[in-house]
Amino acid sequence: MESISKSKTVVLLVNLGTPNQPTEEQVRVYLREFLSDKDVIRLPRIFWLPLLHLIILRTRPKKSAELYKKVWTEWGSPLLYNTFLQAGLLRKRLSDDFIIDVAMRYGKPSIQGKMEQYYKLGFNHILFFPMFPQYSTTTTRSIANKISNVIDKQKIFQNPESISMIKDFHDNESYINASVSHIKSFQTVHGMPEKLLLSFHGIPKSYVAEDEPYQTQCIKTAQLIADKLGILEDKYEIVFQSRFGKAEWIQPYLAERLEKLPSEGIKNIQVYCPGFSSDCLETIEEIGEESHDLFMESGGTGYKFIPCLNGDSNFIDSLESIIRNYKDNKMNFRDLL
Repeated sequence: MESISKSKTVVLLVNLGTPNQPTEEQVRVYLREFLSDKDVIRLPRIFWLPLLHLIILRTRPKKSAELYKKVWTEWGSPLLYNTFLQAGLLRKRLSDDFIIDVAMRYGKPSIQGKMEQYYKLGFNHILFFPMFPQYSTTTTRSIANKISNVIDKQKIFQNPESISMIKDFHDNESYINASVSHIKSFQTVHGMPEKLLLSFHGIPKSYVAEDEPYQTQCIKTAQLIADKLGILEDKYEIVFQSRFGKAEWIQPYLAERLEKLPSEGIKNIQVYCPGFSSDCLETIEEIGEESHDLFMESGGTGYKFIPCLNGDSNFIDSLESIIRNYKDNKMNFRDLL
């Protein structure tokens, strides 16, 4: 084990996170960690924390737990299952040179737990691979901050060369090609829509004004996908989903466009989420069901949700290529802090 430890790089596929169980108690634990993250919620703590603990954590967990129960699998949440699926498929291809494992930014398996595990086993290098194609301070930088926190508190992996990170892959050709192939395969079975909506997770507009390249990268990804699909500008739209709270977020909002499209003569659409590498509660529930109902109630006649890439073989090819060539794209995680 010792010789292997020094010759192999540990690759941690890191996704957002998941509660341990679809119960009100476990969802509360998960949301407490998630919504306490200063990279996610940038409101002054003196205002935000009382609101979080006195209102949100007393009301939201019950509703969220019911939604998780609807999508829960025998292997856990869909996001956890799909991330482990990707890791398993990559392990079959990369086991000679890499150790492939999974960590979650919030919940388990935790970043701290995995770092401690591999440090005790004697591994010298971890490559963190956030499963977010587009870089955001709310996701990838949050991971970098967590890594820094673990190193400083646990006094592990203190050599600057011990930790590397892949910042993003929003314009990676193999990722774009995988998305295009995936969409085409879906449309071969389900037909062509009048319009394709490329939906990304939203963030507050104020974040973009500070130090956030996320919106620009989302637009670049969408344009590359549309170009490869060969569709004209009036046949697709870029939208942003999952708005939370009253603050202005980056636009256009998915919900508003779903309400307006039928009145504009667009009644048959498909929605694809290029920023999600794995299906999760948001894609399955919000995009697959809630958005479907909103569009149909607004006068639409056809709505299809194109699943995320998950274990798509072309996407696994893409992830494999990025990992094998990580030295060309890696960065010091502290550069993101």
